[in-house]
Amino acid sequence: MLPQLPENPVDRAFSFAQDSQDSSGPPSYIEPSTEDSDEDNYWSDAQSDLTSLASEVTNYVYENGRRYHSYREGKYVLPNDEEEKDRLDLVHHVFTLILRGRYHLAPLVNPQNILDLGTGTGIWALDMADLYPSATVIGNDLSPIQPAFIAPNAQFVIEDFEEDWEYPDNKFDMVHGRTLAGSVKDWPELFAKAYKHLRPGGYFEMQEAPIWCWSDDGSLEPDSALVQFLSILEQESSKANRSLNIVDKLKPWMIDAGFRDVQVRVYKCPWGPWPKDPHLKEIGRYQYINAIESVDSYGLALMTRSVGYTEEQAKIFLAIVKNQLRTKSLHAYNLIYFVYGRKPTEDEL
Repeated sequence: MLPQLPENPVDRAFSFAQDSQDSSGPPSYIEPSTEDSDEDNYWSDAQSDLTSLASEVTNYVYENGRRYHSYREGKYVLPNDEEEKDRLDLVHHVFTLILRGRYHLAPLVNPQNILDLGTGTGIWALDMADLYPSATVIGNDLSPIQPAFIAPNAQFVIEDFEEDWEYPDNKFDMVHGRTLAGSVKDWPELFAKAYKHLRPGGYFEMQEAPIWCWSDDGSLEPDSALVQFLSILEQESSKANRSLNIVDKLKPWMIDAGFRDVQVRVYKCPWGPWPKDPHLKEIGRYQYINAIESVDSYGLALMTRSVGYTEEQAKIFLAIVKNQLRTKSLHAYNLIYFVYGRKPTEDEL
């Protein structure tokens, strides 16, 4: 029997964010638009908006028609090919839309050193380097997929952030991590490292989303292929001690690590352009593409490595999941958590 996550942890998530004064926070109900067309799906074919070809391949591992990192091989389930790079840049756009043009919520003042954990394509780090030209922004990752021509105050390194950090203590004004769930085995240790390497008064910010979805109108059937798929992801990631669903623990972990003034903001993110609200509709247009692309990104490796599916079996099942996501009557959404805390100054200790 497949495991089930809590029926809907939205109430718990919102209780974390009760102190929020941000009027752009999650509404209690997303009203679907009444506009419709004769088509049952947003797109009737299986063509992705993110189809692309890799221009160069070196020193990588190939499975199921996708490319994966070779450094610390098998540790991370997401691919690193051109298709995934486009998806990661799309995720950055979705998060930036949610924050209405901001890249972070921590109240930074003239930061000089910023560390981006698991930087991926490096797009967040590069935008931060542009935003704070006096800061040095370092992004690390297992894969060398970042651009070669970058701002002079940005740099990328290939390293495993789960290993010891080769940086001085009290160095960074900000440590940032986004969508790291599934790649971290010991979260309290990660928070302790961030605390150690932040200067007094510096901020640690995590931006995470549970790999789950909900609907307010009952359009997401609990026995659907989509829910079964999400349950499999949680089951297999938990078996590997790298759970994909840890958002409700981020605040306690941050407090236990010693951070002060820990804040949590939670936003609903629709999986399609179905909301009536114009801002949510715009987010949904991009998140719809990300949701479909994420099915293969998260599912192929886990289902063939852990569940025992053949490549063909996995792709057939994942195609069914993607077809459900294309259905216009589905009003699904997930939650995006922004959690940040401040390392206390010496006078506060």
